[in-house]
Amino acid sequence: MVSIELLVQQVINGLLFGGQLALMAVGLTLIWGVARVLNFSHGAMFMVGGFVGFFTLGLTGNIAVGVVSAALIVFILGYLTEIALIRPLRDREEFGIPSMVVTLGLAFFLENAFIVWIGSQRESFPRFTSVVWNVGGINLSAQRVLIFVISVITLGLLFYVIARTKLGLGIRAVSQDNDTALLMGVRPNRIYAITFGISAALAGVAGVLLAPLFAVYPSVGWYPFLLSFVVVMVGGLGSVRGTLLSAMGLAVIRSISTIWVSSEMAMVILFGIMILVLAVYPDGIGGYLE
Repeated sequence: MVSIELLVQQVINGLLFGGQLALMAVGLTLIWGVARVLNFSHGAMFMVGGFVGFFTLGLTGNIAVGVVSAALIVFILGYLTEIALIRPLRDREEFGIPSMVVTLGLAFFLENAFIVWIGSQRESFPRFTSVVWNVGGINLSAQRVLIFVISVITLGLLFYVIARTKLGLGIRAVSQDNDTALLMGVRPNRIYAITFGISAALAGVAGVLLAPLFAVYPSVGWYPFLLSFVVVMVGGLGSVRGTLLSAMGLAVIRSISTIWVSSEMAMVILFGIMILVLAVYPDGIGGYLE
């Protein structure tokens, strides 16, 4: 018999994890919504961000410096990826599959480059804090709460940029119609590169924040990527609102499921939910909401 306290504990854990997972998923759905690229190197960007945070935190001991450093370095990596690898493919009649293959190749390249550079061993990420609060029999890790708050602040900054700035206006214009945006003076290629950089930066920040849960090693990005993939497919590719709802809901389902089944079986359950949702709503719940 599952106690109410355990159930509430898992729901809270799921909500906290969902806020962190949303960073990865929103980045993945953002680049699809603007540039129509399903970025299979998104998990590798997560991995790079985790290592940047690991080394930076080791040097400075400051989590804020680690987060900012990861965001900047992975933004540059994403920006250059779009210019060097994605942009040359845009003139092709068939763009979608080649872009996926190229980003998949980049993921394997980055993973193996890090294996050659530092090896395949797992690095334990230092904890930000070991404080645990007990509220009515429910344990709240100060570290998880801090990570959740940083995730919310990061997403808040992203939404502010998209909704309130000239850059955000350009991103929204290109996502709706890049030809019309070009006539209005917006340069789509510049927007694509910046958006790819922002998407990668979100994965990099997630890599720092989730590193204490997953550790840091060259292949660490695949599991968060698969989780994010399920989230965006359920939420709807290109739908930020649907992705946010999906991230929170699926994270809670995953957390509750682990009461009875293994984490591997919980992943099977999430894939099953994805199949059922897409069978009913091919565009995901975001298409239904809109």
